[in-house]
Amino acid sequence: MLLLTSLTAGAKKKVVVKKVSVTPSEAKISVDGNYVGDGVTEVTIGKTEGFVVLKFELEGYVTTEVKLFASDQRNAVSYTLRRDAFYDLTVESGAVNKYFAVTVSKDLYTEDGTGKRNTEKAWKMIHQVLLNYFDEIQTTDFASGFVQTPWKYNTLAEADKVIRTRVSVKESNLGGDLTFQIKVSSEAAPLLGSSREEAYREVNRVIKEMEPLVSEFQTRLGKR
Repeated sequence: MLLLTSLTAGAKKKVVVKKVSVTPSEAKISVDGNYVGDGVTEVTIGKTEGFVVLKFELEGYVTTEVKLFASDQRNAVSYTLRRDAFYDLTVESGAVNKYFAVTVSKDLYTEDGTGKRNTEKAWKMIHQVLLNYFDEIQTTDFASGFVQTPWKYNTLAEADKVIRTRVSVKESNLGGDLTFQIKVSSEAAPLLGSSREEAYREVNRVIKEMEPLVSEFQTRLGKR
């Protein structure tokens, strides 16, 4: 009797094995929170559990989670990820959210016999560059050598996000040369929570229209 009961219990613990694939094939697949492979895998679903949760992730695509049920009649299932519009409307940049230095061309400032500098021409160039991308300058303090724009907000409705950009410039001296330290700040927030300051997080991407900003600073200010 005991043997019969054990066999009956074992028979009830049947499982279903299904092949799962995703496009693009580089997408990472997780099953119930555990990474199992890229592009294609097999999943085992115990009939007592009834389903597993599949998660597909790939940079540039919308992360997708679905439930796959043991009762699904298909032996193989496939999924196609949707492009993330945020990646199509922005570009990756290694220069954002940190200061980079531009040694200023000597055509843009003068020094008298005492070493005192007149940097007015260089600061005018800074303003010219910034006003190609921003409607106004928020802070200009020539005495301390600091300029900052206000945040510029771009709503990316297709991506359900808001991205904002701000530029800070401060004067410094490296090796005795006039140098500007420049920081392009880029942050994004979900569209729904974009009115809250705490919703914004730094991102290593900038709105496409801002992409030429760094190279323009280097070209128009840089040491020749």
